[in-house]
Amino acid sequence: MAKQKHERKQQSGEQAHRRITRREMLKLSGAFTAGSLLVAQRPGLILEPTEALTDAPGNAPSASVTNVVVMHQRNELSEDQENQFETSNPDITIEFLGLDLPLFFSMYAAGNPPDLLRVSGASIPNYLYRGVLYDLTSYFEASTVLEPDDLAPVNNYYRANSPFEIGAGAFYGICKDWSPDFTVFIYTQPFIDAGIDVPDAGTPLTYQQVRQHAWDLLHAGGVAHSTGKQALTFGYGYFDSWIDRIWMNMLAELGEHLYSEGFTRIVLTGNEAARAVVQYYYDLAADNLVSNPLNPSPSWVGGDFTNGILAMIQTGYWFSAMAESATTAGKVKMLPAPTWAGVPRDPCMTGTGMIMAAISGVPNEAWRIIEWYNGLEPAIERASSGWGVPPLKSLYHLMPNTTAFQQQVQSVLMGELALNTPVLQFNPFLEENVVANAWWKYLEQALKHQITFDEMLASIEEEVNDAILSQLSNHVYLPLVLNQH
Repeated sequence: MAKQKHERKQQSGEQAHRRITRREMLKLSGAFTAGSLLVAQRPGLILEPTEALTDAPGNAPSASVTNVVVMHQRNELSEDQENQFETSNPDITIEFLGLDLPLFFSMYAAGNPPDLLRVSGASIPNYLYRGVLYDLTSYFEASTVLEPDDLAPVNNYYRANSPFEIGAGAFYGICKDWSPDFTVFIYTQPFIDAGIDVPDAGTPLTYQQVRQHAWDLLHAGGVAHSTGKQALTFGYGYFDSWIDRIWMNMLAELGEHLYSEGFTRIVLTGNEAARAVVQYYYDLAADNLVSNPLNPSPSWVGGDFTNGILAMIQTGYWFSAMAESATTAGKVKMLPAPTWAGVPRDPCMTGTGMIMAAISGVPNEAWRIIEWYNGLEPAIERASSGWGVPPLKSLYHLMPNTTAFQQQVQSVLMGELALNTPVLQFNPFLEENVVANAWWKYLEQALKHQITFDEMLASIEEEVNDAILSQLSNHVYLPLVLNQH
């Protein structure tokens, strides 16, 4: 199969690999600043008729065998799946590249990017601002596999009227699987050992109760409690790489925002509501209730839970597929998302999915891969595995619901889905890790008493706002004013 695949790729020819050159990009855009990428325009609109690349749904491929470059992760798109697609679609070959975002943008700047890219929903505003997303609206409207009415609400992360208006409008991609991400999994044995009532699985905790439980679990009787082979190390765990998304959701309960109007600044020092949220997470770290720069996780937060050294982890439904280990089996419950101000909310804060590069030369063939991966065999397999809620409502019934734990999880999950929490509006001027990196760096300095809490806030604010200013300086966003369909 590998030999045949190599031969087919050679047969695909130059036409299947056609890309706009860097020189053509500069000539056509007229809107570059140093370091910027091409403003989003569909190839059929900006090329001369003799060079125009076919982009209308349903048109025949331009070559007998077309190569589509997919940048993804091998653990999510296997060689077996790739071969299965090519067997069913002999006119298309998949050229797989491991996920490497700097490489993607380098290739894009050279005019020859991968056609399809694995992304997080949180990146869509920034990618739309940088002009790298293909408008897929006409494809969705014509599809019998990915019908708009069947799309789970999380796919609104891939819809936009502009980088500043996510949630409705044109379609720029699709989520592959997802979760309401603020639920809390608890390992019940430490509660029992400490003589603490196990929280009711049907009732949301408050964040204040989460902190109190974490404190009590670690300090009842003055010592950490033994949980089997290992001592409980952390009372509560969260994914610190998503810290800004957590802050945004907590502030949303109050109708407050993490960023200024227009997203040109993060506001921490001048926002008492934001200051209180950051203080909450600083205090958790200062009291060693969570892993932190001075007391880091020995592996990662999920591993800490399954190894029995973490009692509560805040993460999404997907974790139910791994939450029961040899240590925790039969002793795990999923709770609804906690509340900060009494307002139930449980949005997805990742929404991993797939987009098409705006200058892809093979959009029809790339779309067929999008349909297959997100609506056909791979999507059905993922839905049945429990590693996330499917992207299509018609696949919800495939989620595992056999064991007592799975049934308990599904009961909570359905309640969280019923909240219909709107998608979070991420900052279009920031790459995904900027806030988290600044948080971790200055949190360490504050925990070491090298800076005060207020100095920590100011330092995070300054570093993030410098990153925003850099993007504003290096990229030009021009709203699309032409009908791309």
